Amino acid sequence: MTDLQHLLATVEGDWQLLEEVMDLYFTDAPEQMQRIRHAIDCGDPMEVREAAHSLKGATGAFGKDNEVFQLSFALEQIGQAGHLDRAEERYQQLDDALKVMERSLREAIASQGEGKQ
Repeated sequence: MTDLQHLLATVEGDWQLLEEVMDLYFTDAPEQMQRIRHAIDCGDPMEVREAAHSLKGATGAFGKDNEVFQLSFALEQIGQAGHLDRAEERYQQLDDALKVMERSLREAIASQGEGKQ
């Protein structure tokens, strides 16, 4: 099931509610990414864990098989382990994956809107 299909199922096919949920998510996600970035820069593994856990939890609405969820989980585990050896690499991957996910979901919503006209 794609991210969009999973999320649409959670809002019972309501495209307007889906767009509202996405807007909330893509407003909060950059804040969590800033928290992760700051924690990596400060060498604070527990804050990396907490911020990545928050992002992972919010991302769960899109399904647990998507790359953003998996990378958030990986960063959470890195923080839990207490060392940040691979945190920068995972952060960059997560940042890229978030951008791709947002773009693809917004394009899908836009195309759905065009289909209704």
